[in-house]
Amino acid sequence: MCRMLAQPGVRWSLVFFLATVLFVSNIALADGVVPTSQVTARVVVRAGASSGSADIGSLRPGERAELLGSMPGWYRVQLSNGTEGFVSKRWTQVVPAAATGGTHGTLAGTYTLDAVDVGTGLGILVRGPDFTLVYDGGSNDDLARGSSNRMLAFIRAVAPTVTTIDHLILSHPHRDHVELLPDLFGAYEIKQVWDSGRVNDICGYRAFIKAIHDEAGVQYHDALQDFGTQDFSFTAARCYGEDLPASVITLSLSTRINQVPAPLGQNASMTFLHADGAPHPNINDNSLVVRLDLGDARILLVGDEQAGGRTSPTVAPTPTSVEGNLLSCCATELAAKLLVVGHHGSKTSSRQAFLNQVGASTFIVSAGPTKYGSVVLPDQEVVTELQSRGPVFRTDLNDLTCGSNTAKIGPDNDGRAGGCDNVRVQVSATGALQVDYWRGSD
Repeated sequence: MCRMLAQPGVRWSLVFFLATVLFVSNIALADGVVPTSQVTARVVVRAGASSGSADIGSLRPGERAELLGSMPGWYRVQLSNGTEGFVSKRWTQVVPAAATGGTHGTLAGTYTLDAVDVGTGLGILVRGPDFTLVYDGGSNDDLARGSSNRMLAFIRAVAPTVTTIDHLILSHPHRDHVELLPDLFGAYEIKQVWDSGRVNDICGYRAFIKAIHDEAGVQYHDALQDFGTQDFSFTAARCYGEDLPASVITLSLSTRINQVPAPLGQNASMTFLHADGAPHPNINDNSLVVRLDLGDARILLVGDEQAGGRTSPTVAPTPTSVEGNLLSCCATELAAKLLVVGHHGSKTSSRQAFLNQVGASTFIVSAGPTKYGSVVLPDQEVVTELQSRGPVFRTDLNDLTCGSNTAKIGPDNDGRAGGCDNVRVQVSATGALQVDYWRGSD
């Protein structure tokens, strides 16, 4: 080897090779610039580093530009089409090129979605290389708070380096979707909260709104209005062993929820397909329906959206239901590879017409042993319909034995159904999905 290096031709060839490798590596590892979460349409790319320079392009939510340089107030960038220009630092942020997990725990270009076994309820954790998102966190039977909170225990176990939750979405304010969320505010920096704005006078939602009020710097979005303030009125109640007087909690509002894609991070965005803060008699009708675009994979989260009363999946959704509205307004936007099934697999949801439009081939049902009225969900008719389309993963498989499990997420051997059958979805850089159960312990 030494003799070879002593030969001038070989030596210069090796130098050229190493220089080429380093040059290519630097290109591949260039940091990127993406719009901040406040951007709903585009960031203007200008010819020079001033607001008076010519508009030469756009950087839109979900898109990424290569960082070429930095100066006061401006980044110099190159768009994917080769255009070079300048974007304001006010509306953009730098994302590291070699994101290998760090504080979010996923590799560059990959994403992880966990459906947490919270007993009878729903809790979703989504992580990308540069963001963390929570969609719901509640239960009707696994109600431990503080360090015993099952949702909190899961996040700490699978993502111990996470310090920030960039987006927290509450689909609607029922206990089985909200009860475990207030504790997250004391454990993490919560940047943005997305909530329909429909008030439900229960302890869990009251604690949720108070936590938002008490947490400095949270941007709160609802479906009712842009900016200004909103008053949340609660009656006197006994909550968690404490007598609380009637009160009004006022929150400052950020931008109203709309159907414009909101950036999550590099090559990832979310789109709210249904957002309604009106005082519907059935709060399920306020469910925020969100499509996640994670690289080349689409995942649909629908909360407890409904299609009408309890009936066969073959019956068409009523036109005024959430499923009916989605088919009317947004049919082409519903396509997804994976569906987190509506209303815990109830016959009130998941009609064939809706499932046909979504076109998912993989399904997650989050359910538990506590009855909704007189029914334990999921309904077998819905499960059968889903199984005809692809594999169905459920968080209730081991409910009968989970209560005595001595090695599960959260409190062990606690008599509760939660903590045993978490479902994990891994999205590869090519958009392929790998779905399986995650049954670790903390």
